[in-house]
Amino acid sequence: MSNLVKFAGNDYLGLAGHPDVIAALADGARRYGISATSSRMAVGWTEAHANLETHLADFMGTDAALIIGATYIAGAVVYGVLADMLGRPVVYLDETAHTTHKLGTRAYGLEVRTFRHLDPDDLARQLERHEGPPPIIASDGVFSISGEVAPLDRLGELARRYGATLLVDEAHGVGTLGATGRGAWELMGLDPAGVIVIASMSKAFGCGGGFIAGPREVIDRCRRSPDANASSLPPPPICAAADKALEMIRTQPQHRRRMEANARVMRDVLAENGVGVVDDRHPIVAMLFADESEAAAMANRFREFGLWLPYFKYPSEPRHNMLRGAARAVYTPEDLEKFAQAVRTRPAGRK
Repeated sequence: MSNLVKFAGNDYLGLAGHPDVIAALADGARRYGISATSSRMAVGWTEAHANLETHLADFMGTDAALIIGATYIAGAVVYGVLADMLGRPVVYLDETAHTTHKLGTRAYGLEVRTFRHLDPDDLARQLERHEGPPPIIASDGVFSISGEVAPLDRLGELARRYGATLLVDEAHGVGTLGATGRGAWELMGLDPAGVIVIASMSKAFGCGGGFIAGPREVIDRCRRSPDANASSLPPPPICAAADKALEMIRTQPQHRRRMEANARVMRDVLAENGVGVVDDRHPIVAMLFADESEAAAMANRFREFGLWLPYFKYPSEPRHNMLRGAARAVYTPEDLEKFAQAVRTRPAGRK
């Protein structure tokens, strides 16, 4: 696969292979070694971890931030804390939200009521009948397969009306959306004081691990929770690399501009050749075909042109006629021309 250009995945800004990020990783390894060697509660904590948490909170505009070894366990951390703080509230969850929500609510036995995908009106109807402690409203900011952006402005409005806590998984939004790259919640005009954010450093950051950002009381309780305290921290070199990536996201907007320009080129080519896309606000370019066999055939066609854009039946996405691509900042004009040629020369009868 090394000779294929990746036209999928999550390295939207191309920072995973950027020389400055790699240099920060190497410097971190020389200074701290390659492993945290322990958990936060023991001797795993380093200056690299402390610096990254401070800078993440500052970037997100929240009171505090907490880094964790994998975003996947963030749901368990947050839902465990909120269950204690809010009196085991009901969770209203978008029906196709990421598994981190489902794992977290299941781990603490919280009642989950799903609302229709991207449908705040359905959520409002359910909240009108809500009884008991103020609930949690939870959703992805950007849905990882389709690239759809949640109507967080409406969800935030409902959270304020019903006194709910709004919890957003911004794994694919941070670094890619919003005026400063904070995510879909920033794009939708939410106040950072009114949202708890789960996010990833393995997507736009090009590194690894995850973080939770929000009000100080929530983050402090997360920091003391067994799920966060007893799990391994991200390796210090990864923290150093993520800190450099965060600095570049803040100070070098040219990476986002190239990503956005490449996304426009890809979508224009698809539109000119009769291929629909799901959403046009995120670098995820989710292409829609007649059926799953056509989507799989298109993946093979891209491969013939040296592009790696594999077809999967994603468990969180019910539309199996979808082929998930991604616009990345590092594509060359030659790469984009190969993409265009593959689309233009699809088998006859599939346009």
